[in-house]
Amino acid sequence: MSRVGIYTHDFRFYHDIIRDLKKWHIPFFSITDLYNIPKDIKVILSSSRDTFKLPNQIKADSSIEAIRMSLATLLFKDKFENVIIGIDPGPRPGIAVMADNVLMEAYECPNIQIIKTEVLNISKSYIYKYITIKIGNGDRPNRDMIIKELKNIAPLMIVNEENTSTPHKIHDNALSAARISLIEDKYDVTRVPEKFSRKNVYEKEFITLKSLIS
Repeated sequence: MSRVGIYTHDFRFYHDIIRDLKKWHIPFFSITDLYNIPKDIKVILSSSRDTFKLPNQIKADSSIEAIRMSLATLLFKDKFENVIIGIDPGPRPGIAVMADNVLMEAYECPNIQIIKTEVLNISKSYIYKYITIKIGNGDRPNRDMIIKELKNIAPLMIVNEENTSTPHKIHDNALSAARISLIEDKYDVTRVPEKFSRKNVYEKEFITLKSLIS
């Protein structure tokens, strides 16, 4: 297991990166001595406002950008071969990111108005060779609005989202988006746990970043 290091003079960035690394369940180490950095530190995160330069350093404008930029390195890659952004259309769209068949993140976007900003930030932060956006074919009015917003960001695919809301009684937009990211024809319902529970549902259905590094 490897960790990310944090070294910054930007107090706000330091506060945000600690908070978000915990949310992402990514192991980290706050560096205080540049001459005694643990060997398992593969990348050092700093603010774009920091003026110093370090080996294996990533500078970013925000904590989330820094985390996304570090993920390939954390998984011992120079870059991801394929990044897929899955989107479950609706008034509160689900967004998920699958990188080389590993689920990196999944969340619900508060509204359609900011989905372009969200997807742009994802496309600019991950390090990859190819990127594709997959959008479920449901909720046509919202789907068409989302397509219009995203059509110039990356290649788009409209996919059959059948089975992605299973079980319907506890439908989760982020989970549906993660399922949509994997669809070639329609989602294989046999992937869904028989005894469905929200607890650790992503780890039960997918290979996740959390399961690989925690």
